[in-house]
Amino acid sequence: MRSIFLSLCVLGLTACATPEQTQVTPSAIEAVAAAPNKVIWHDEYFDEVPAIPIISRAEVFELSDQLKQRIIQAEVQKLGNISKTRFLLDLVYTKDSAEFSYNNNETTTAKKTWESKRGNCISLTILAYSIGRALNLPIVMQEVEIPVQFDRRGNLDFLSSHVNAMVMQKDFWFEREGENRGYLIIDFEPQTMVLHKGRALNEDEILSRFYNNLGAEHLVKNQKSAAYAYFKAAILAAPNNSLAYSNLAELYLQTGWHEEAEQTLAHALRINENDVIAMRNMQKIMQMQNRDAEVLMLAKKIEASNAENPHYWIGLGIQAIKNKEYLSAVKYLEKAKKMAHGYAEIHRNLAEAYLHTGNMAGAKYEISQLIDLVPDHPKSILLRNKFAMR
Repeated sequence: MRSIFLSLCVLGLTACATPEQTQVTPSAIEAVAAAPNKVIWHDEYFDEVPAIPIISRAEVFELSDQLKQRIIQAEVQKLGNISKTRFLLDLVYTKDSAEFSYNNNETTTAKKTWESKRGNCISLTILAYSIGRALNLPIVMQEVEIPVQFDRRGNLDFLSSHVNAMVMQKDFWFEREGENRGYLIIDFEPQTMVLHKGRALNEDEILSRFYNNLGAEHLVKNQKSAAYAYFKAAILAAPNNSLAYSNLAELYLQTGWHEEAEQTLAHALRINENDVIAMRNMQKIMQMQNRDAEVLMLAKKIEASNAENPHYWIGLGIQAIKNKEYLSAVKYLEKAKKMAHGYAEIHRNLAEAYLHTGNMAGAKYEISQLIDLVPDHPKSILLRNKFAMR
């Protein structure tokens, strides 16, 4: 999912951006309820909008006929939930690795994702959810927090968030971990080791993130009318999606409508006052207008938000590793470790940073912690074999 970060980007692409948890205050509820009517729409400035076909909800979740025929077989439908889950996993995974390749550059419908055997996290999650729904499984989609990282595409910076699917079944047993966890995470992202519960998303919310991604992808291509149409569709689908407002504001800013951009960002912040992307984009507008006092105020709020967010420090640590600044990586990741427990990403990256700084004892300890958390993850198995930890 992406979110565009002003310079720009956002899901400014959402498909895979990680907003802070919103505090549900009366003012926030009121803002969400009135959201679609409060946004400054400018259909008249995008002449092509009426002719742009928005992918329908049905089409987003629709499975291919060939796949549906495999699912509706009587012998499949009569299976219990655990056997149905195995059937689902057999459809999308081989024994050794995911059958589907990960493609972060295009957001596709369930049918297209199945036929092309590739997709980003939101496309693959929608596919898994749609299969699970056809199997009558207790499956949900969820948004999970991941390290804060940006990637640049042209003149736009994208902040990725992450979604996956989760089958809820009280009898799921994980022998290696000796626990009855009661759920199974279905996740395709090769770099992610997040296998815990996140925030459940309903179909409206996932559809909003799907549209938001498409809007961001059109914006990268400078297809502004299509980007506008999809950002608007995202907001109408789920008025609580603050990232869609941030992306719409970026589009307005690129079109020269600074006042409309600021008003749209202000509304995003009424919905989610902790949306760092919206705050940074607002800060950029204020800098353009030399509103120094307001810029400083927002800078302090952003700094305070980052200071309390372990994912921010994990992101800095990962970036430091990429830059081969291993001592800095250790500092950032140790800070994250003090703030959060049970994060596989912290242990994996801290182990790597320790290795490069010559701290073998620290590296082995972090690897042992990682293996305890996710013993069956491919990365854990690789590390266990490499260091003979178990």
